[in-house]
Amino acid sequence: MTTRDGISGLRVLVVEDDYWVAATLVEIISDAGAEVVGPVDCVRDALSALDSSPHVASLDVQLGSETSFPIADELNRRGVPFIFATGAASMIPAVHASRPTCHKPTSRELLIGALCRALDAAC
Repeated sequence: MTTRDGISGLRVLVVEDDYWVAATLVEIISDAGAEVVGPVDCVRDALSALDSSPHVASLDVQLGSETSFPIADELNRRGVPFIFATGAASMIPAVHASRPTCHKPTSRELLIGALCRALDAAC
């Protein structure tokens, strides 16, 4: 369920532990007219942020010593579409391998395109 303007007006959860990458993702998503939830940098904070009912999420795979897979599992359980924006795509388990993936560093077009594909797949 993408809008005519892609992700404009939607809430996007950003899970990223690198400050500069998170800042870039926030800028891209905000410039596209979406509301950013986060960014958050750990599993605990990301699971808490789900209370804000995001429409879609962007997950880095490696969050320090953790992975984002518990977040991916919970998003999947709740029916919230998500993408992986990561440099560690080879770590994505088979259960989530079909999710759109942006390899970091990413561009505006690739990130917004992946978010839109995730949303379309959820319809």
